[in-house]
Amino acid sequence: MGPGGQGSVSYRTFWFPDVPVAGQGHDWGLVGQDVSLAYPVWAEASNTVMMTASVRNRLIDTDAILPDSHRAYPSQLWNAQVGVMDRTQLSGNRMIGGGVSLGSASDDPFASLQDMNVNLNAMYRTPSGEHDAWLFMLMYSPMGEIPFPFPGVSYNYNPSDQFHANIGLPFMVSYKPTDQWTLEASYMLIHTVHAKATYKITERLNVFAGYDWQNEVYKLHDRTNNDDRFFLYQQRVTLGLGMPVTSRLAAELAGGYAFGRYSFIGQQWDSAGTDHVDMAPGPFVSLSLRLRL
Repeated sequence: MGPGGQGSVSYRTFWFPDVPVAGQGHDWGLVGQDVSLAYPVWAEASNTVMMTASVRNRLIDTDAILPDSHRAYPSQLWNAQVGVMDRTQLSGNRMIGGGVSLGSASDDPFASLQDMNVNLNAMYRTPSGEHDAWLFMLMYSPMGEIPFPFPGVSYNYNPSDQFHANIGLPFMVSYKPTDQWTLEASYMLIHTVHAKATYKITERLNVFAGYDWQNEVYKLHDRTNNDDRFFLYQQRVTLGLGMPVTSRLAAELAGGYAFGRYSFIGQQWDSAGTDHVDMAPGPFVSLSLRLRL
């Protein structure tokens, strides 16, 4: 094999203290951890192959029940994935890429073949002018809000070193108006929104504020309908500090307020669903670490 390039390992942990569950007289609290790895196992002038792996864990402390089925609320949720990605440079500054991953997102991961899933994506990039490009994508994630393959088209617009944008789906914009400020935002179907403003206080310290609208999807192992999925939604505002610990390790410490939190069981994001549970808003704290290999 050819020589590999730089990879990275990321770790994040966060704590949501207990808050009331609507209409049940019980509390709900969560401790979460996310670990991800990306490492190039093959790299040459026109081709890079990258190995990826990730584990998501949610430990939930509650006596709440799922109100329609009268089952206990899940006490733990997992999403473990391993995959490979390929990126190939073509003539004329065109590029193709794609990836596949295998995993399980469940309260009892890998307990059966029905609890496993395969994620696929493909990308084609073709230049438009000196700095811009068209991006065409095809994405399939059975544990996403849209559980069937769907396309994405965007125009990669780069008028200056300070401004970059993908106009379309997925949408992304990054703007650096001064050496101290960085503004960024992104959107992906259906309820994935990210916005962040970062101010560099010194070369080794920055402060940031952000907003996120997120969702997670799992298959509960004891489901009676194999197509049913467990959806967990939340919005949050964040304020934090970021700093390098070493030349390869960076850390972020943050806190904030989570709201719009609920879960339900259904087959897709817009289904009527059952076992709907609303959690009250409340604070949270988080710690993130990123190591360059």
